[in-house]
Amino acid sequence: MRIALIGFGKMGREIDSLAREQGETIARVFDSRNAVRPEDLADIDVCIEFSTPEAVLPNIRAAIEARKDIVVGTTGWLNHLPQLHQQVRESGLLYSANFSLGMNIFQRIVACAAGLIQNAPEYDTYIHESHHRQKADSPSGTAIRLANILMTKIERKKRILSNAPAGAIEPEALHVSSTRAGFVTGTHTVAFDSEADLIELRHVAKNRRGFALGALIAARWLHGRHGIYTMDDVEL
Repeated sequence: MRIALIGFGKMGREIDSLAREQGETIARVFDSRNAVRPEDLADIDVCIEFSTPEAVLPNIRAAIEARKDIVVGTTGWLNHLPQLHQQVRESGLLYSANFSLGMNIFQRIVACAAGLIQNAPEYDTYIHESHHRQKADSPSGTAIRLANILMTKIERKKRILSNAPAGAIEPEALHVSSTRAGFVTGTHTVAFDSEADLIELRHVAKNRRGFALGALIAARWLHGRHGIYTMDDVEL
């Protein structure tokens, strides 16, 4: 594939390195100094977008206008998704809060576990995530995704509580807490706690290579498809 990297921070550089190892062609690189124009994508097969919340929507629209597939790892734009469904007709768009191959397997494990916990009301559940101190959002988009998976499967959980509680929390609240410190790449813990015992499921990202691997798998899967997809659609 001929790939355009949109955003060339830590993730962009990791994807660049791994793509070249795997024999893909990085045909264009866009960073904060040069905006993406549809005409710049004429010779591109697929775009991989890891930029900023401020830039992501114009980047998506440029790819749509150029009729190019785009994989989006930037978060903070999903309120625009309904209108994009009307625009993505002749290309593909695939988005995810987390492209880690392991994390996407982890999410499917969490869904299975939550289905069992649904029938065990003595268990309460919570999520805790840790990231490096420079991460902009809190809680992470991945933690919110995990919370939504839990609430889909566990009917007694109705809403996410992501702020520090001032006192006791209501049983229907799903507490999602965060730590920002040091250089942590990313740790997500989903726990099911009862008076008798504690069950913990944990995913620990060791580096960014797993994220880059997942983004490239998504790009290959998306190429030639039309419409909007998530990593849930990708055959792992």
